Amino acid sequence: MRPRARWCKTDRVIERRRAAALRVALVHLPTITAPRSLSYYGAIPPLGLAYLAGALLAASAEHLPLELNVVDGTGEALDAYHTYSTGAGDVLLQGLTLAQIVARVDPAADVIGVSLMFLHQWPLCRELLHLLRAHAPRALIVAGGETPTAFWDEILESCPALDLCVLGEGEATFTGLLRALAAGEPTAALPGLAYRGPHGQPTRTPPAARISSQLIDRLPRPAWHLFPVAAYLARGHGSGVDRGRSMPVLTSRGCPYQCTFCSSPTMWGTRYVRRDPADVVDEIAELVERYAVTNVDLSDLTAMLTKPWMLALADAVRARGLQITLQLPSGTRSEAVDAEAAAALYAAGVRNFCYAPESGSPETLRRIKKRVDLEALRASLRAAVDAGMTTHASLIIGLPSESPRDLLDTWRLALRLALDGCHTLAVIVFAPYPGSEEYQRLRAAGQIHLDDSYYYGSLLRSAGGLRSYNQHLGPRALFALQLAVLSSFFALAFARRPARITGLLGRLVRGRQESVLDLFLATKARQLRLLRDLAGR
Repeated sequence: MRPRARWCKTDRVIERRRAAALRVALVHLPTITAPRSLSYYGAIPPLGLAYLAGALLAASAEHLPLELNVVDGTGEALDAYHTYSTGAGDVLLQGLTLAQIVARVDPAADVIGVSLMFLHQWPLCRELLHLLRAHAPRALIVAGGETPTAFWDEILESCPALDLCVLGEGEATFTGLLRALAAGEPTAALPGLAYRGPHGQPTRTPPAARISSQLIDRLPRPAWHLFPVAAYLARGHGSGVDRGRSMPVLTSRGCPYQCTFCSSPTMWGTRYVRRDPADVVDEIAELVERYAVTNVDLSDLTAMLTKPWMLALADAVRARGLQITLQLPSGTRSEAVDAEAAAALYAAGVRNFCYAPESGSPETLRRIKKRVDLEALRASLRAAVDAGMTTHASLIIGLPSESPRDLLDTWRLALRLALDGCHTLAVIVFAPYPGSEEYQRLRAAGQIHLDDSYYYGSLLRSAGGLRSYNQHLGPRALFALQLAVLSSFFALAFARRPARITGLLGRLVRGRQESVLDLFLATKARQLRLLRDLAGR
C-alpha cells in the first residue's frame, strides 16, 4: 500500500505548512546531446518552465502564498559537460550534475516540479527523481511536460519516487494543485492529473480545459528573471541558427492537424489558439529592452498559420521599428506563404524559414494524415528564397507503412527541393513518440520494447537508428538511405548554386551562421571536441 501512502502524503504537507507559504521548487534538467549522431540541437532557455514560473508568480500576487525557487540544471552551468553512459552508447550532458541539482533544492520543499519534455531525458530524469526523493522525503514530487502527458502510466509504474504527473498545459493545472494544497482541499479529483490509485495502479483524472483564445493574451509573461538568461545569451544558445542574442517566443499553442507520428494531439488536443500579433510584438520589444535581444526564435508547433496573421505580425514589427531577426526553426504551413507574404516577412526581419513536408509520397502523406500540398509547398519555398530568406526542410524516412517506392518518392522530393533553392535539409529516421498514433499502433503490436535503446532512439536515430520500424528496410539500410538522400541533396544544391560553397566556407572561417548547415557543423565540431577532451581526462 506504499503508493497510496505516497499520494495521501499531500494531507500531511497541508497540515505542516497551512499557516505559511508553500515552498515550491521548479527543476529544469541538464541538456543531453549525442555528438556522434546527426542531431544538432543543444541547450536552449526553457520556455515552458518560464511560462509556468510566471503563472505561479502571478498566482502568488493573488493570495496564493508560496516561495518559489527555480533550478535550471542546464543554464546554471552552461560550460560544464559530462559524459553519461546509456545502454545505447555514451551521450553528453551539459549543465549541473544531478548531485548539484539536488543540493540546490530545499530539503524542506513542499512541492518539487520537474519539467520533462523529451523522451530521451526520461532515464536521466528518473535517476534525478530518486535522488530528490531521498533528499526531500516529505515533498510532493510532480513531473510535467510532453513526456509525462503522453507516458504517464509507464512513468508512474516504473518510478516510485514520483507522486503525480501534470498532463497538458501546466499553468492552470499546477497552480490549481497548489491552491488546493494551500487551502487544505482534496486534490485527487482535480482535472489534468495522473497518480497512483488506492491499489498502486496508475490512474488519471479527466483532461483539464485548454486555454482559450480569449485568455491566451492574458497569460503572464515567462518569468525569465528567475533563469540565467545572461548565460544563455552570452554563449549564443537558441533553438535556431546563431544570429546573435536569441530568445524563444511562442505565438500560438496547439496544432489543428493530427499527424500520426506526432504527440501534439495528446499534449494539446487539436485546437489551435494564437496570440494577437500586437501582443507578440510587445513581448519581443520587452526582450529587446531588457536583454538586448537581436534575434527571436518563434518556437510554435505550427507558426503563422494564416496569411493575414503573418502580414499583421510583419506590420507590427515594422511599426515598432524593431531591428531584430526572426526565425521559424520548427516549420510552418506552406500554403499561406506566397510572394507577398514572403516579402513582408523578410522586411520585418524573418531570415530563417523551415518547411516540413515530411514525405514526397502522396500515399505516405495520406496514411500519416499530413495535410500538405507538395506543389504549393515548393512554390512557397521558391517565394521565400526569392525574398531573401534562408530555407530549411525536414523529411522523415522509415515510417512503418512506407514502401520502397514511397521512399524513392521522398528522395525525388529532396532533389526537387534542391533545384527549387532550398538551402538545407534534415532527413530524420522515424522513431515512435509516446502519445502518437504510430506509437499506440506499434505498442499494441508488441513492436516497442521500453529500454534505453528505445528511450534514446529519438536522439540517436540519425546515427543509423538502433531499431527500424519499417518492414522493408533495417537500421543499416535506413542509415545508408539517410546519408544518400542528404549527400545527393547537398551535391545538387551546391552544383546548382556554387556561390553557396564559398559562402559556407567564409562563414566557417569567420565563425558566423546563416543556415542550419552552419549550425550543424559548428555544433558537431564543438561536441566532438568536448567528447575527446573528456575522454582524455
